[in-house]
Amino acid sequence: MKNILSVLLFSALLTSCEDFLSLEPLGQLNSDNYMNTEENAVTVVNAMYDLLGQSEGKAPDGRWLDHHYEFFMGSMITDDSEKGSKPSDGGGLIELLNWSISPNTTLCNAFWIHGFWGISRANYVLNGLKDSSIDEDLKNRMLGEAYFMRGYWYFYLLRHYGGVPLIEEPLQPSMYGKQERASLHETLEQAIKDFKNAVDLLPEKSEYSNVDLGRVTRGAARGFLARTLSYQLGVDSECKSTWQDVYNQTEKIISSGEYRLVNNFAKLFEEENKNTEESIFEIQCLEGTSYDAPTSLGTAYFYFQANRVENPGANSGYGFNNPTENLAQAFDPSDPRLSCTIYGIGYNEGILYGKKMKYDRLQQSTNYFNRKAALMEKPLISKSSNRNVLIMRLAEIYLTHAEACYYLNKEDEARTYLNLVRERARKSTLCKGFNEGDPNGYPEPVNTPNLPDITASGEDLLHAIWNERRLELAMENLRGWDLIRTGRFLDVASKVKDLDREGNTGEDEPRYPNYKENCLRHCIQGKNGIYIPVLPIPVSEVDSWGLEQNPY
Repeated sequence: MKNILSVLLFSALLTSCEDFLSLEPLGQLNSDNYMNTEENAVTVVNAMYDLLGQSEGKAPDGRWLDHHYEFFMGSMITDDSEKGSKPSDGGGLIELLNWSISPNTTLCNAFWIHGFWGISRANYVLNGLKDSSIDEDLKNRMLGEAYFMRGYWYFYLLRHYGGVPLIEEPLQPSMYGKQERASLHETLEQAIKDFKNAVDLLPEKSEYSNVDLGRVTRGAARGFLARTLSYQLGVDSECKSTWQDVYNQTEKIISSGEYRLVNNFAKLFEEENKNTEESIFEIQCLEGTSYDAPTSLGTAYFYFQANRVENPGANSGYGFNNPTENLAQAFDPSDPRLSCTIYGIGYNEGILYGKKMKYDRLQQSTNYFNRKAALMEKPLISKSSNRNVLIMRLAEIYLTHAEACYYLNKEDEARTYLNLVRERARKSTLCKGFNEGDPNGYPEPVNTPNLPDITASGEDLLHAIWNERRLELAMENLRGWDLIRTGRFLDVASKVKDLDREGNTGEDEPRYPNYKENCLRHCIQGKNGIYIPVLPIPVSEVDSWGLEQNPY
């Protein structure tokens, strides 16, 4: 069997659209001079975006690529959500949630392939543009896009596997099997370096024309740099970065004037509200034209987070990623964000977009579905939706900034940005279609939201910031990484995973009775001895490249 790195990194060009694949030859083109025209260069750069939302499909070597969603490790292994769907559906997820996962589990292959596939495309762009004769300003912008993408995929890989091989140019056959695995610290440093290069080269959001809406910006690069630095500060024992470095990035995003909070939290995740003033980075999606197509475009991401119900029309899907009772109880019942985060038989009589829905309890692990991923209407094409995927928004930056302020002894400033997020929440409506018979309405809360400004100081302030991150960013797939980087993952997750189907302790058998013990076998140790759960590396990579396997 061909190993994954060899197949992915030897690929000279992986593209995203049929039109490009069917272009007539333009003279004597090869991989060395292909990007000497602006049209070709833009097409190849666009192909990098292809992989951001890919949910499944064929890998470059022809093998089927299983699902590899951010919510697996970002939400599902935590106290925020459960697997969902039928017990027999998604065997790899059951192995993940039991922490009985092995190097042969398909989702281990999928995350690895997907990450290095993205790095391969970014390296092709960086190498091809190096000596390109196109307009210098355009060239620099596209180099910035490629640096961002490579940093994105290294950050993606390191969070799932720890340290990985670092490859900064298209891999030559002479290097097959000779690429050593880098440490976690080295991999983090690579991602940080790439994001810093992207910051230097990318334009601000307002400097793009409408036709380029959705491309990565300087704000996105700063945001991901801050996210990566925050993670490094928690897990990397060799870290030389500081919270001042995080503060510098978040402060520049805030002071740039490029972004502001959407007035009503309830409008953030509706299908019609794309690329809002709060959006820092989101995946642009279009509805497909045939079943399961285009498999590499990423239109299925939110569909597979959408949820299955019996009656047609308002919703459809496979019911994965069910919010837990623990998450529902974390909100004050009067918090309008609760209505925008969950729905189902355990809340508001199961009303979704003005309809009282019927639910197949066998398709659920909990009483709830993910409201942030709900679709008002079933897509015409299965596994296809034109709903964008919101990856980073200003509220996250405010809360990251508040955390940096706390560590820098700027508590007044920390409370200011924490309370801006809470202020927006208490002024928001309930979710769209909360009331039966009114699918488009945004009703005001019946009770005044109990969301006073935070006045805490010291460690209580830090915990208030962490708690606000959970509430504000719930089901946005950041919870897992927040718990890991703050050293709380094992204790917090195991308390919820040891509960029964209804979220209670008692006579019923826990769903994952040995969660903590099993998870420990899959952990590497990080800064201050914290435990970092990681996936096993695929067998083909360990055997062909001589890579050290992760514990499992």
